Amino acid sequence: MAVRGHRFAVWSAGLCLVLMTAFGVRLYLALHPTMSPRFRDAGPRVVFIKPNTGVTTIADLLKEQGIIQDRLLFVLASVLRGSYDRLKAGEYQFAPSMGLVDVIRILEEGKVLVHKVIVPEGSTAWQIAGLLDEEGLVDRERFLRLVMDRSVARQYVPEADTLEGFLFPDTYHLIKGLTEEEIIDKLVQRFLRTFSGEDEFRARKLGMNRYRIVTLASIIEKEAVVDQEKPIIAGVFYNRLRRGMRLQADPTVLYGKRNGGRITRRDLQAKHPYNTYVQNGLPPGPIASPGEAALKAALYPARVSYLYFVSKNDGTHQFSRTLEEHQQAVRKYQ
Repeated sequence: MAVRGHRFAVWSAGLCLVLMTAFGVRLYLALHPTMSPRFRDAGPRVVFIKPNTGVTTIADLLKEQGIIQDRLLFVLASVLRGSYDRLKAGEYQFAPSMGLVDVIRILEEGKVLVHKVIVPEGSTAWQIAGLLDEEGLVDRERFLRLVMDRSVARQYVPEADTLEGFLFPDTYHLIKGLTEEEIIDKLVQRFLRTFSGEDEFRARKLGMNRYRIVTLASIIEKEAVVDQEKPIIAGVFYNRLRRGMRLQADPTVLYGKRNGGRITRRDLQAKHPYNTYVQNGLPPGPIASPGEAALKAALYPARVSYLYFVSKNDGTHQFSRTLEEHQQAVRKYQ
């Protein structure tokens, strides 16, 4: 009886040793990236971890994406590292060569995926919403509702009806998980840092305010291709405004159409607030987000006597002082 008990004890100890060895080998393979092939035939994997997600749910997400092989080992390794309750939420990108410890370390440090978003000069709110939506950073419709909400706009610009024109064109580095409000705030704050108190003083000297300057700058931005012409185009518009002439700016008509395409004779006759062929003065608000050069042009227009300009189809314009000169230029270039 004693012999049988001894054999059972030896057998049990051997089994435990085998199991511990197997588990140790398994853990070693998981912890060493060179010994842990998973998805080497594919590119990086991206996963989004919501706030307050537990370690076991994180393990499930990573396993589903093929980022880890064994959810139990992931949980165990997180416990051993003391980080099971401090893995950070966010959007992460994992390379095929990463081992288990690499994955856990990234989650511990919160090294989230950063999206580089370039907002071009002259972008409309609709275009900016589309860019951000394509990156998975915002809900397009909700973003636009907030941008077009007067109560939201007036938190930043008391005289504004919308934030069209105030979403400053620049390069942004954004992370998933920010709210639409937070992203809007980043874009508008960039504008507010660019448009200084000195600029506001200059606007008042011109008989304008910040909102009207941005409105004019947005038209300049859409008309001009090269920065050198922006102050000249600004000078033309100021000359026309002083004389009570309509701006007759095609970009405002296109903005009012909203569906793009070529401008027709009917479009030029359509009665809406943005048609500067039938409405006097500036349109009710900006038609796009002007860049710094267009803003400076609206604040410091060139002193010119021109009243007209037409595209030369090479990115520049022919400027004219009289209607007769302008009509000759139109016949030449269009």
